[in-house]
Amino acid sequence: MQCLLREQPRSLALANRDYALVFHSVPQNKNSLSVCIAEFVSLSEKPLDGFRRISSRPIYGTLGLIELENSNFLCVITGASEVARIRDGERIFRITEVCFYSVNRPNWDHIRQEGDFLDNTADGYDSDIPGYDATKYASEPFSSLRKLLTNGTFYFSLDFDITSRLQLRTYHAYTDPQSDTMHEQFMWNEFMLRQLFKFRSHLNSDEKEVLDSCGFYTYVIRGFSGTEPFKLGMQNVRLSLISRLSSLRAGTRFLARGVDDDGNVANYVETETILDTPNYSVSFIQVRGSIPIFWEQEGVQMFGQKIDITRSFEATRAAFEKHFSDIIKEYGPVHIVNLLGTGSGERSLSDRLRQHIQYSPEKEQIHLTEFDYHSLIRSFEDANKIRPMLYGNVESFSFYSEKRDGEAITSQDGIFRTNCLDCLDRTNVIQNLISRMILENVMLHTRQNAGYDFWQLHSTLWANNGDALSHIYTGTGALKSSFTRKGKLSLTGALNDLSKSVGRMYINNFQDKGRQETIDLLLGRLIDQHPVILYDPIHEYVNHELKKRENEFSEQKNASIFVASYNLNGCNPTSELESWLFPDDNPMADIYVVGFQEIVQLTPQQVINADPAKRREWETCVKRLLNNRTKDGSKYVQLRSGQLVGTAMIVFVKESCLPSIKNVEGTVKKTGLGGVSGNKGAVAIRFDFEDTGICFITSHLAAGYTNYDERNHDYQTIANGLRFKRGRSIFNHDYVVWFGDFNYRISLTYEDTIYCIEQGKLENLFENDQLNNQMLTGDVFPFFSELPITFPPTYKFDIGTDTYDTSDKHRVPAWTDRILYRGELKPIAYNSAPLYFSDHRPVLASYEASIVKVDKAKKKRLFEELYLQRKVDVRDASNTSYTLIDISGSVTGKPNLIPYVPANGMDKIKKPSVDSRKWWFEDGLPARSIAAPPGIDYQLNPDRPVNPFTPSKEPDWVKPEKILNSEKKQEQHPAMSSQVTNPLQSLNSSHPSLIPQQSLSKPTKPSKPDHLAAPRMKPALPPRTNPSSSNSTSLRSSPSNIPPTPPPRKSTSTPQPDLLASSPEDSKLTWKPLV
Repeated sequence: MQCLLREQPRSLALANRDYALVFHSVPQNKNSLSVCIAEFVSLSEKPLDGFRRISSRPIYGTLGLIELENSNFLCVITGASEVARIRDGERIFRITEVCFYSVNRPNWDHIRQEGDFLDNTADGYDSDIPGYDATKYASEPFSSLRKLLTNGTFYFSLDFDITSRLQLRTYHAYTDPQSDTMHEQFMWNEFMLRQLFKFRSHLNSDEKEVLDSCGFYTYVIRGFSGTEPFKLGMQNVRLSLISRLSSLRAGTRFLARGVDDDGNVANYVETETILDTPNYSVSFIQVRGSIPIFWEQEGVQMFGQKIDITRSFEATRAAFEKHFSDIIKEYGPVHIVNLLGTGSGERSLSDRLRQHIQYSPEKEQIHLTEFDYHSLIRSFEDANKIRPMLYGNVESFSFYSEKRDGEAITSQDGIFRTNCLDCLDRTNVIQNLISRMILENVMLHTRQNAGYDFWQLHSTLWANNGDALSHIYTGTGALKSSFTRKGKLSLTGALNDLSKSVGRMYINNFQDKGRQETIDLLLGRLIDQHPVILYDPIHEYVNHELKKRENEFSEQKNASIFVASYNLNGCNPTSELESWLFPDDNPMADIYVVGFQEIVQLTPQQVINADPAKRREWETCVKRLLNNRTKDGSKYVQLRSGQLVGTAMIVFVKESCLPSIKNVEGTVKKTGLGGVSGNKGAVAIRFDFEDTGICFITSHLAAGYTNYDERNHDYQTIANGLRFKRGRSIFNHDYVVWFGDFNYRISLTYEDTIYCIEQGKLENLFENDQLNNQMLTGDVFPFFSELPITFPPTYKFDIGTDTYDTSDKHRVPAWTDRILYRGELKPIAYNSAPLYFSDHRPVLASYEASIVKVDKAKKKRLFEELYLQRKVDVRDASNTSYTLIDISGSVTGKPNLIPYVPANGMDKIKKPSVDSRKWWFEDGLPARSIAAPPGIDYQLNPDRPVNPFTPSKEPDWVKPEKILNSEKKQEQHPAMSSQVTNPLQSLNSSHPSLIPQQSLSKPTKPSKPDHLAAPRMKPALPPRTNPSSSNSTSLRSSPSNIPPTPPPRKSTSTPQPDLLASSPEDSKLTWKPLV
């Protein structure tokens, strides 16, 4: 990859052998937004004529665009070293050199930014240029950013998405990082790449794929990465560590503490331990982060740690709960390992932490272990004292593992969150221990034995990790690193820790402010800082036109969908399902989706290891019924099925539909026991029907009459945690149908509910339905719909009867079984069926879906046609740059692009004037337009329309004789003023659209007559008709669209009537209707 420059008109380009990403400069004012025009083109179009190389080094990619001192800079990586190889074809590089090139100004072209001397001819640099001063480099606008980015703490990968953990990406994902799946929390150049992502979104799918494969943009994390190869038995394995520091509350030690209002904490790091072997890969995640309350700490403290908690318990709850809610959604249940001591400052933080956990709505998902590190650990062996406190969740959280082909074996279902005060030294020692406990479990499961050398490598990686994270947060290496490396304390290690402590004090008090400002600049957090706007004049227009002309390359057809759900209560398979699957004689659906809950009894044995035998029996029964029912000879085939303990789903489609279905995927999500157990959860299956994405989810949510909060939490866990390949969520589909046993109840007594059922007052029950009320508040299932419920509650019956629960518990009947949908599905039916095998009644729904089929060849031809046409419209093939007239205009507004002439002394021509930017002369006066009469004896015509754009036969200029003749004619018809009572009546009759219509019910002001109360506009008063008046000429010469000032009112004790409150006869004025 190369970086190239064209000076006139100024443009920068990133180019590989086949394609180029070009950034054109846009002339702009001081107060205007920073704008560049982006263009992604094939080199076959020869877009790089006039460009030259600006760097002799290879370019690894761009970090993005940033504005510094009114210049738009493109930042590119010019130096990197490989530091880790996670798996075959997955390399990680550390940034060692970056360069900043201005897109719109040549001021810094002479600055040599690279480490060694360059060829002046190739790169365009000349040290003999007048005014060149190498020492000036330190004062350039990008110097602090360049120093930060090259300090050895930033990493990137050209082979995979380094921002996401292994569990979120498949083994084959991919040689190209995908901007759709990156984790913005850990991407430090998100601000600089934001507009590039927006630019990418305007490209078509083929262009996106090509752009991704070019590797022009690069995701960067900050933290640590390292790999240690090792021979484990007869196998060559790799042990790797990746630490990703969050960018959401990034900063230095004493300037970033605690939590912010969005729930982001300081020094929040996700650390992933990865073991790669020839047969499988293992990954385990831990996080660290500051105590999630609002607290501060001064830099220089001679005696103890003075900690100031700045907000009350009540004012902190929202941020605390947001923090842990986000962690639980992302990882599952949380085990907090609090290493704070018993000193007054640290104890106050621990006390507040316990208080918040006690009152947290997520407290069932949070486990707290408190371990006073300083008082309990004197040697490496003492660290093992914490093992018994952690072992239970080490087993239950497990680890993620997958085969070489990407098939998942196990998944991690929980997270350890470790903290001390700074989340550095003590935290690193305990995280090292937890990582070791996990790897010991892996060795136990795989029946391998790791010797001393393996654990020594493991400790070395963790010690290096601690040093790197400490350098970022405090400016020095980690304390106790010798303890981590060698497993013992020594005099040399103690002296090193003392030296680091002194260094930290100096750096934190005298250098952190500048470091913090540079971090904020990189992340786009400074006041009034805006990203460089990338405008794509070609693709935005083409995409807009394609959307308007969609019918030219696509066609639609209808497909019928039948969805059925049944909580089986563990009953055996049966073929007596006709009343459920075939409720009427309508034609059979194209797609049948059948969901079951409690397909097996939820015993501990089944929860641990569910037996798929019963699901297979049900699959056979349903398939046989479908094929026996068909009358046109069509057959149903089983597309896919899935099971999570007792929750299962089976999808059948007509054989004739199979050629139109592709990309079939399935996944599951546990929600039972805080996400550890599969007794509750969801199964999802998705596929593409032609070019329409369809997703089905069946779920079994938490039980309990009053546990709707827990059911809401289960919904959030499923909605946010269910992921298909390439990071696709359930909401990335055109149609979504979510059904199952939701377990939401009716908030009435048993007696009241039975009475309403017997009286047929289902609307009263629905008003008290928990799901209905939770959806109304927006807590669950936003944008989902449900057909009106016309059937009685489906739970809970005495098995084999139509009688609701008569046991001692008297469970309140409820609509626990529901079917919801999202998208423009056309609902056909929604009902329950009379099956008596369970204590539930099954439910069913049918829909009609509009399936879109895109003719990709036609779309491509139309795209190319529009693309070429637009390219001719917006740019000249030779020397042209662009001036953006209205950047705020959207695609629908069709922003105007005009060529800007840059050379031959013509580049000083002012840009066109628009409403948001007027023309101004050098003296600061606005531009004026002068309209001169066609002759000396001409005056403005008072009879011309007020609106100059109104069609009229009246000329703009007339001679005075014509005006006098017009007035004489008016005097010869005095009846005009006597016959028209309301002076606006003639106007109302001739131009009714110009007069506001008065509402009949609106009261009028009592001080005015009714006939004058309605109109809001005042009539234009012509000059008085006295030809002999000395000032008549001047009055007639004034434009008629500027009403003359009425005569001043006499100052008398008797108030004079308002002109609008009197008739024309009283005022003795000549009234003339507006035209």
